[in-house]
Amino acid sequence: MQTILSRAGQAPRGGCKACSSAINTLGKRPAAVRRKPTFAELFTACYSSMFATAALVDAIRKDDRRRELDRQLDEVRKEIADLQDGRQSQSSDGESRGRWLGLGQMDELWRSLKKIYNSRPYMKEIHQPATISKCDLIEALKHDYYGCSSSRLRNAKRELDYEILESAIMREEGDTGRFYREPRNQVQLLRESMNTEALVRKLLERSRFYAKGEPAPSLEKAQTLLREGSPGFTFRSIDAVRAQENTILLNKRLRALVAASNLNMKEKIGRICYNLLISSHPPDVHTYNTLIVAFNKSGHHSFAEALVASFFHDRLLQPTPSTFIAILNHYQCTNNHGKFLRALACITGIDNRTGAKIRRRHVSDINRNPTLLPWALDSKRRTLNGEWIWDHLPLTLPLVEEIFSGLLHFKLFDQAATFLMSCMQCGVRLSLDSVKYFFDECIDALDWKAAARLASSLARSQTALQRLLSYGDGDEDSSYIVGRIRVLLDICGLGGPNHVPKSLLANLRISGPAFAKLLDTLAEEEGLPPDASRSRGMTDRHKSRVLQLESIWKEYEFVRKTTLSIESKLLYPDFSPAFRTSMALYIGQRAAQRSEQLSREFTQFMETCTLVKTVPQSPLEDGDATEPSADRSTSSESTGFFNYGSFVDGKPAGSRLRQMLLAWSNPLESEAGVLRRIAVSFERMMRSG
Repeated sequence: MQTILSRAGQAPRGGCKACSSAINTLGKRPAAVRRKPTFAELFTACYSSMFATAALVDAIRKDDRRRELDRQLDEVRKEIADLQDGRQSQSSDGESRGRWLGLGQMDELWRSLKKIYNSRPYMKEIHQPATISKCDLIEALKHDYYGCSSSRLRNAKRELDYEILESAIMREEGDTGRFYREPRNQVQLLRESMNTEALVRKLLERSRFYAKGEPAPSLEKAQTLLREGSPGFTFRSIDAVRAQENTILLNKRLRALVAASNLNMKEKIGRICYNLLISSHPPDVHTYNTLIVAFNKSGHHSFAEALVASFFHDRLLQPTPSTFIAILNHYQCTNNHGKFLRALACITGIDNRTGAKIRRRHVSDINRNPTLLPWALDSKRRTLNGEWIWDHLPLTLPLVEEIFSGLLHFKLFDQAATFLMSCMQCGVRLSLDSVKYFFDECIDALDWKAAARLASSLARSQTALQRLLSYGDGDEDSSYIVGRIRVLLDICGLGGPNHVPKSLLANLRISGPAFAKLLDTLAEEEGLPPDASRSRGMTDRHKSRVLQLESIWKEYEFVRKTTLSIESKLLYPDFSPAFRTSMALYIGQRAAQRSEQLSREFTQFMETCTLVKTVPQSPLEDGDATEPSADRSTSSESTGFFNYGSFVDGKPAGSRLRQMLLAWSNPLESEAGVLRRIAVSFERMMRSG
């Protein structure tokens, strides 16, 4: 348009002034007219900028608020987890059997179990522990002077109450507030089906050794189902209520089958496997708990072993509070100390193969997702082991007592003393029977290391001492515990009426004031004056000296066996050939020296025995029961070698053979009988190298 008007202005004109003015006016570009902004425009501009600034500030504040809410939610989740860890599940009769421990208590016990596992003895020492000699004199002194009970009574305290454990498992089956791990897709369901088939095959294979030739139609049906194909398992999430009811009925049926007395073992296993295969869902952790406890209760530990192995290495089941109680009890029943200690490692997260089957995360997951960093840095609940972060197993009071009982079962008295002191320091109250069982076993074994550890721990921690003395409802239980503590003090040389040497206290890492306070507390508990000393006669001091020497001799045997174990491990192919050659020469020279020393001692002993003029025969050897006892005592004292007084004073404690002879000596036994026993022992030592 502007172009047309411009060309019109350039056209020739006819001279009319009005036409020329009009054409010139149209051809010019209109000038921009500047006008003042109105009030509405100014208000709109200010209003828009103000609201834009407000929106920006509000977005920043919302982002800060969102972060604060996330932090508060994390804290609330942690508090809820702490409350769940410290909650108590009350039983039907009002007893709190499944009580969870607090996070602080569990952290203390987890660290104690890690220390126990890392400082565990060699497997040879656990399998064949150093024990005191089988001597009637030592047994009599332990019974009369230390008040040790018989082994039958101690074994009765050791047995697990399966009725209580089965009741806890049945309560866990009906608990609708907790859901355990289950398959969520077809791949997971197929894997669970295949692992169930593998478990059934293991049970069927192990049943071949029972009741050969007897009919077992259910076993044949189970084998037929295995040949036909995988079972038709479905997801529990389709109908969770119905699945829980089916599990309760299945476990009830399995428990009754294992306990049935009218069926042979093949038929029992056949029916159990048949029920597992025709079930609508793969067996869950409650079914595993039921079968492990039922098989151990009936004494069929090989079938329980198949279930435990399947739980650790095949299935992805999440354990319940009763699962590891059943597993630890199974390892005690089978005397498998290696797997028992490995289970402790799983509980504390230092086992890098399976863990406790609670939860684990790979380190790469933390690097890809920084929001998991607070979860990974929680060292109280988790442990970094290799490239995985493992969750610890939450602890309950029954599980703690089962761990404590297992340590005593495998003669790990020093580790049991460490665990007991950890329980006392963090406020975990074990049952009175467990505490009595610990004292009885340690005193019967004359374990010097456990006695020394308990003495030093009680002297350093008055809180642990007061909690230990608070056990029992009456004065009888309190006096019993005080008496057991005094016996352990006597074993490590701290029970005499005289002043204890500072060197002995320093070796036991006990300060003088702390030990004096310990004695004052024990005297106050007994109702005696604080500075009262328990005076002992000469006979009591001699008895105490005999038992102390036996305890030290046992500790020496432990050190000797540990040294031999270390020497044998230094010959492994991990070391260089030159080092292994030098070690082999050194070990051979030491063995030859020990053989020569033993030969010299035996020769000296035979020469000493030939100097005896008259050796009266023992009534147990020739049946002469009318021989005067005075002659026996005279002959025992005439040699100067079997003198009881010289033994308790420790004069002949310089040689291994003489110490063994003195430990076996008895005033009522003739030298000929002792000599025969020494010859038998010498033969065994020569055969064993």
